[in-house]
Parts: sequence; structure tokens; C-alpha cells
Amino acid sequence: MSAINALVQSNAVHMMTDTLLYIGGKVTQIDFPKCLPIRGMRAAVASTGPASFAYLLAEMLATSCTAFDEVVAKDREWFRGAFDWYIENERAGASEYATVVLVGWLERENRPAAFAIELSNGGERAEWIRSNSAYSDPTAIAHDLIELPILANPTPPVEDLIAAGWPIGVDRDARDAEADLLHMLEIQRRRQARDGKYYIGGHAVLTTVTRDGVTQRAVHRWPEDRAGKPVRPRGGAWRRRVAA
Repeated sequence: MSAINALVQSNAVHMMTDTLLYIGGKVTQIDFPKCLPIRGMRAAVASTGPASFAYLLAEMLATSCTAFDEVVAKDREWFRGAFDWYIENERAGASEYATVVLVGWLERENRPAAFAIELSNGGERAEWIRSNSAYSDPTAIAHDLIELPILANPTPPVEDLIAAGWPIGVDRDARDAEADLLHMLEIQRRRQARDGKYYIGGHAVLTTVTRDGVTQRAVHRWPEDRAGKPVRPRGGAWRRRVAA
């Protein structure tokens, strides 16, 4: 499970991801980059599911597009073709699903934007939503690229947001992107997967796209996370940080 959160503001779009890499439920790396800038344009891509799928997409989009407008003009068949190729050649045809999130600067409209699309070669996505993204409708699958002003994947139930004091109903331009997206990541980090384990952590990396370009920086590290060790979030840390 990976966490991808995005926020679109008037002059920038932000994406925050964690950096845990795991194989067979075991953490193998705590600093694996999950959001990749797309070479040659003001844009970036991240994906849940197979860890290296975003790397393939970043390269394919860089070689086939010159601007973010061209990226988001691609249809579902293009993304599904890339996904099917990846699954067949890199995952030996395994049953997989992925949520792809794209952020960037739209040249024609001179504004930032975020888009998402969900891809699957099986029926696992709906079941994953039921188990891990409890506030989402399992039937509300993004079959095509859809534009979103704000995104949290996995989506916590509203009860978790209220309990954690996450600000609901705040104007997007009034938000502190770093603080609010990290707050969301802390909430997601504390939701157990259906196997009872925790899979979000390592570092929190903030990617920001403006008309001037793409910047990335690690804004937080969970020192308790270690490769080869189970993730054990410290209880209440997110409440203390928000209150500080």
C-alpha cells in the first residue's frame, strides 16, 4: 500500500507520497522515491500498486509528450496499454491494480492541475477500496483520467479525519500544503491493511509544480521505520504534531 495525496491551489499543485518499498509484506527499503518528475515538462507522476510502474510511465510520457497538456489528453487505452505491457513483461502476468496520479502545469490554460486514473487486470480494486479506503465508494472507479482538486489515496473514513482534527471544508488556497498533506499522511499511516500490518512511512516527500518548474523535498522522516522490520506507528504522534 502506498499513500498519494494531492492538493491544487491557484498557483501550484502539490503531491505528497511516502517512500516505503515492500515485497511480500516485508519492508525492503524506507527511502524509495514514488513520485517521479516527467522529464522535459512541468509535471510529475506517482502510482500505487506495482512499485516501478510509475518509473515506466514517467519515461514513456517523457518520450511521447512535450507538455502536460499532451499527457492528460491521452485516453484510457493508452494508459491501459502501458499497464498491460508492464504486467506482462515485469510482473509475469500477475493480477494487479494501480491508481495513477498526475500533477502538472497546463500550458494552454496557464494553471496547475491534478488527474487520476485507475487501472486493473482483475477485480481486486473494488475489494481493496472496501478494505483500505473505507470512505470511498467501491463502484466509483476512475475508468478515465479525471481532474481532481484534492486527492487522498487511500481515503480514510470521515471518522478518522474528525478524530485526527484534519481541517475539513477549508478553502484550498488557505491551506498549508505541507502541513495538511503531511497530516493526511499521518492519518493514512495509522490505518492497518487487511493483513493487520502497516505499510505507509519511511519519508514524506513533497513535490510541487508551479509555472516555474518542479521541486521535490523530504519534509518528514519516521525514524522508527527500518528495512526488514514491521512498521509500528507511534500512537498519537499526528495529534501532537498538529497541535504544536
